[in-house]
Amino acid sequence: MGIWFSSVWVRLSQAWGRRASRTARWSCLIVTLVGFSELGAAMSSGGAGAPPKGGKWDLAVALPEARQESGAVALGNLIYLIDGYGADMVPSTLVQVYDTVAKQWKQASPAPEALHHLGVAAVDGKIYVVGGFAKSFRERTPVDSVWQYDPAADRWERRAPLPTPRGALAVAVVEGKIYAMGGERFSAAGSKEKYEPVADVAVYDPKSDKWEVLLPMRQKRDHLVAGAINGRIYAVSGRERPNYMLRNTEEYNPETRAWRDRAPMPSGRSGGAGAVLNNRLYVFGGEGNEQNPLGVFNQAEVYDPTRNAWTKLSPMPLPRHALVAVAVGNKIYLPGGSIVQGGRAPGTMAIMDTFEPN
Repeated sequence: MGIWFSSVWVRLSQAWGRRASRTARWSCLIVTLVGFSELGAAMSSGGAGAPPKGGKWDLAVALPEARQESGAVALGNLIYLIDGYGADMVPSTLVQVYDTVAKQWKQASPAPEALHHLGVAAVDGKIYVVGGFAKSFRERTPVDSVWQYDPAADRWERRAPLPTPRGALAVAVVEGKIYAMGGERFSAAGSKEKYEPVADVAVYDPKSDKWEVLLPMRQKRDHLVAGAINGRIYAVSGRERPNYMLRNTEEYNPETRAWRDRAPMPSGRSGGAGAVLNNRLYVFGGEGNEQNPLGVFNQAEVYDPTRNAWTKLSPMPLPRHALVAVAVGNKIYLPGGSIVQGGRAPGTMAIMDTFEPN
């Protein structure tokens, strides 16, 4: 425990250097101090019994600028980390690109819209930003924006909007089409709550630049995770306030256009990150953990659709939510996130750790 958090402190300090703001330094300090005390204790209390060991954790090069609630996707050996916000919790148009071979970060052309809680997918060498929230999280405004980014030209272009505005959604790609699931929107007039989760599902065809509304999920949810495996889509976790710990796993078949329930997650959570590797869906972290004083999860679990079964893996060395997960080669990269539930400013991180299955 001590060695890991000391290493985190060194990496983040090197990444930020003297340019780090007071908030960023405070964020590092929280990681270091909590790592030896409360967070360390909380990490060992992630559910009944010790999870079986599985997989290898390591550190990659830290982000040039700390980020949470970004969108991310990989094209070849490059990881594109798009938008999100830093310690000020105001979204920016920053696009950070990590070369997993050269192990270096660079910047691409800024995104045309400052968003957070966005969906990001890649089709035919192009990157698509789908939905999200504008403004700060407390003043969040769901959008229906869709943007296409061409890395070869380093150029952004507006595309057909989502049928319904929403942020904190999930996206997945099957046969060149982008599926957008769940999320959060403004509540109907007269509601006591300003925002509400949705079960909305729509599919986008980049070739025709058109959306089609599909059968909704069985469970309304935002801050969920989704992935496509062998032509099927899996939507897992998320929340329907006040429940932050949904365990539902749903499978969508594009051929029959139907949803069905599958084995629930061992530990429900929301605001986690997911990535598909070797025909399995890996889910990391999240928030809503009443057993952790900071409210975040260290759980790492994997779903195998061929067995319809979940397996617990080696827990995250640094629990957090609001991160992203991207598979490149046989590794999953997890940049950014927050170590504090709700994304409060001091918790925003520049760390990027990696997970490699056994």
